Parts: sequence; C-alpha cells; structure tokens
Amino acid sequence: MRMFTKEEIKELFAATDKRIDRLAERQEKTEALIAETAKQQAETDASLKRLGKYHGGLSNNVGSATEEFFYNALKKKRTLNGIRFDRVERNWGRQGGKQNDEFDIVMLTPKASPGDGTVISVIEVKIKAHKNDVEKILTTQKKRFNEIFPEYKDYEQHRALATFSIDEKLRKKAVASGSTVLQRRGDL
Repeated sequence: MRMFTKEEIKELFAATDKRIDRLAERQEKTEALIAETAKQQAETDASLKRLGKYHGGLSNNVGSATEEFFYNALKKKRTLNGIRFDRVERNWGRQGGKQNDEFDIVMLTPKASPGDGTVISVIEVKIKAHKNDVEKILTTQKKRFNEIFPEYKDYEQHRALATFSIDEKLRKKAVASGSTVLQRRGDL
C-alpha cells in the first residue's frame, strides 16, 4: 500500500474542496430553477383557476339562457302536446327535509281534482342532450318529483326534454318512450 506525502494529501484536499464548491454552485442553481418553476406553476395554477371560473360562469350563463328561451316560449304559448296549461313555472322546487330538488320548467292545467283531467308536465332543459339526460327523465325524475310533491302524484304526468341540440337516435328513443322533445326552431 502506498503512503501519501503531506503535499499530496494537501493537493487531494484542495481538489476535493474545488469539487465540493462546484457541487454547491450546481445545487444553488438547481434550487433557483426549482424556485422559478414553482413560481411559474403557481402562476399557471392561478390562471387555470381563473379560466375555470370563467368557463363555469359561461356554462351557467348559456344554461340559463337556454332555460329562459324555452320558459318564455312555453309561457307565451301555454300549450304543449295539445294541452292548454294555466300555469308555467320555472325552477320549481322545494327545500327542506330529506328531499331537495328543482325542476327546470313545470306546467299545470287549471285546478281540478286529481284524476279529473288535471295534467302536470315536467320539462328538463339542456343545452345539448345526452343519453343520461334522457335516462333521467325516463326514470329518476318522475320518482323524485312525486317524492317532493306528493300532492301531484295522482295527476296525469308528462315528461319532456327541451334542448338546443340532440342526436337524432337519442331523440327517437325519448319520443318512443313517451317523452316529448322540444327543440329550438323559429317557432317552438
């Protein structure tokens, strides 16, 4: 085994100190890059959050405009499937208890006794209809409506989907199941 001289040991320590200094410089640069990346990521996150709020607001506005379009048309005409309604309500719901829900548009015939020709029509409004929207009006909506408004469970009930856009196959399925599909045209 070779023995090192004091001079050689000094040189080894000096070389090691230089390497440690270079590594420390690289670590400082890496930490600075990490800090800059974190700052840029925070700015990106803030931008995405603002974009999400904007998109959500825009989506809500378009949804509200769609509801307003169909509500105004139905309120003016008050007729659906040859039935004349005396009440047209928007965002009809109840709060409290176990059942909280809201129905986009509800139309009612003149007051009469249940089973005496009184009709209620519940209309789900969507900008673009999807399969799950049709499933909702065919299955869960009637049940939910009757749970929240038991006073109407014996009325003749109709279901409808009002939409600006719907696939033809999906439209046919909804109609075949007994639902009415309302679409935007010059005249509703």
